[in-house]
Amino acid sequence: MNDAPPASHPSAGQQTNIPEFAGPSLDSLKTLVASEFHVQDAFLDPNGLPTIVVSAEPPKRKFEKLLDQLAEQGLVAALRSAPSLLIIKVFQKPKLRPSRRKVNLAMFLATVFTVSVAGYFLWTYSLGDPVLSSQFDNILAPGASPLVEAAAFTIGLLAIIGLHEFGHKATANIHKMDSTLPYFIPGPPPIGTFGALISLRSPPRNRDHLFDLGLSGPVVGFIVTIVVTALSIAWGVSLSQPRLDEINALIANCGAACTAMPWPNTPLILTLVCQASSNCISPNFSPNQQLSSAAQIGALLTFLNIVPAWQLDGGHISRAVYGPAGHRVSSYIGLGLLLLAGYWPFAFLIFIMMGISGRGLAGVEPLDDVSPLSNSRRVAYLVGIA
Repeated sequence: MNDAPPASHPSAGQQTNIPEFAGPSLDSLKTLVASEFHVQDAFLDPNGLPTIVVSAEPPKRKFEKLLDQLAEQGLVAALRSAPSLLIIKVFQKPKLRPSRRKVNLAMFLATVFTVSVAGYFLWTYSLGDPVLSSQFDNILAPGASPLVEAAAFTIGLLAIIGLHEFGHKATANIHKMDSTLPYFIPGPPPIGTFGALISLRSPPRNRDHLFDLGLSGPVVGFIVTIVVTALSIAWGVSLSQPRLDEINALIANCGAACTAMPWPNTPLILTLVCQASSNCISPNFSPNQQLSSAAQIGALLTFLNIVPAWQLDGGHISRAVYGPAGHRVSSYIGLGLLLLAGYWPFAFLIFIMMGISGRGLAGVEPLDDVSPLSNSRRVAYLVGIA
């Protein structure tokens, strides 16, 4: 799911309630900045923060080196643009509370339980009626244990969600962003979870890092979804014609209870994966239902996460590509598409989280919000939306 907003670092132009700066002297900071930039001026702003004005020049690599030097002194900086100049403000790194790993573990175990319950009900109530479902399951998979089937669903779905978040976590580590372990969120059937998130405890250094943060989770989640789909095919069954006739007769006679069977609709990419297998071509073939359902739900969650809105993964990407103004526009478009597509509960959840965050549609703000996105990432973005 989306990443929680990072601990706030005020932008270079903001005047907020900032603790008194107790770091190195202005002169020493000016000398440090001058090792990477051409310094034009240096002063303390009304909040007492060291502010260094430097010449306008490509700052990305120089600013990264400066951040490394500042980090050794427990400092961080923000880079913003001004007419024909760049402004660097220096802050003290906030003291972070230790990560609450017991909370992560407790929420993970709770989610394992709720997803297992969802998997159990998905197997035993697949037709909306326990008697009909039992008949259907006995024809499709004679002797199958509901507990084993629930475990298959749980492992498949949590692998997609969990590795998605660890994709974010790995990217955060590579780009020197402090972040928590994933928080899994338990939920009711038929899915059993509202996904998971990691909480950023420090902002990305630049737009490249923000782009990578947003992209990594969906890419990893997508790959795992394909793997789970392939496993559902590998562990599927080819039904004999008599068994297939029994299933068709059962579905034809079960009435309104069977109307919910097609949910969730199979995403096109998963259909293409299935068609690439010789097994799926046969009309008598049925993939493993629990793993197939996990893959379909995983694909749905990945789609919802790449909507270019707020601080969803797609929102991180659009903020990196378009900047703050473009991100706001894309957020309105993304939320509108969710509503038009019928995913209004998810859109409503985003509105609630926006209200809780107190930042509205604002996305995650990188420390260097001046340097543009790299050309290779722009190409990757264009390929992704093509």
